[in-house]
Amino acid sequence: MGERSIEDQLASISPDELKVVHTLKQKWESQKKVPHEFDDAMYLRFARCSPGPKKFNVETAWKVMKKYDGRYLKLSAEALEDQLLTKTLFIPPGLKCRDGNECFYMKPARYFPKKTPTSTIIDNLAYCMSVMVEKERSCTEGIGFVANMDDWTFTNFSVSYCLNFMKMLQGRIPVRVRLFLIVNPPSWFGSIWDVMKPMLAKDFQKKVHIIHASQLCEFLGEGYEQFLPNELEGGMANPEEIVNDFITLRKAAESGHLKHSAAQ
Repeated sequence: MGERSIEDQLASISPDELKVVHTLKQKWESQKKVPHEFDDAMYLRFARCSPGPKKFNVETAWKVMKKYDGRYLKLSAEALEDQLLTKTLFIPPGLKCRDGNECFYMKPARYFPKKTPTSTIIDNLAYCMSVMVEKERSCTEGIGFVANMDDWTFTNFSVSYCLNFMKMLQGRIPVRVRLFLIVNPPSWFGSIWDVMKPMLAKDFQKKVHIIHASQLCEFLGEGYEQFLPNELEGGMANPEEIVNDFITLRKAAESGHLKHSAAQ
């Protein structure tokens, strides 16, 4: 709602930035075998979210494009409904970092690597981050991530799951994660952090903060409590209502989009 069209967004960026978008599009579409098709919104997203200190970087954006799994283009709320209903990872509307960037939320204790394939939680992550960067602000400025570590045990961890998850946060899809809050980790989390840390680029490590819930006010926007899931200290929002509303809204939006695509 209130979002500018991709045409308007492209018209508003600088000539140099537009050249990067056109370069990525030409480079992608001139391959002998094009793995999957992107629309202009995706080319702009790859350019805006190019890893590194500078946006609109052809070289780093191209690396993300080459690693991008085309399956993510077809993810939907309907296909992921069962996973979304686990309330493991979702987007609480209104939850923002202090700088105004939107945040997604995860309760890692709800994920069990031995019961659910890694690909399922990775698809959940890819889908939610992709939905967030459909918004111009999130695509341009980035997003945050709040991980509620309450009730988390070793049964919720595996190295391969952790590695794939960290890769997704750092360049497997076009998104800039600006803040990663690890909230209320168990006392022995240090041994897990020793495994995780080498999976993160040096600049990404600076975005990670291991904190107690009482410190959330230092990182999240004013009034965050009303948007934070109530299963985390200070939160007032109902996770079940958040997820159910999200699924309903996304199904409606995606069914309209699919009908539109089929008519073209």
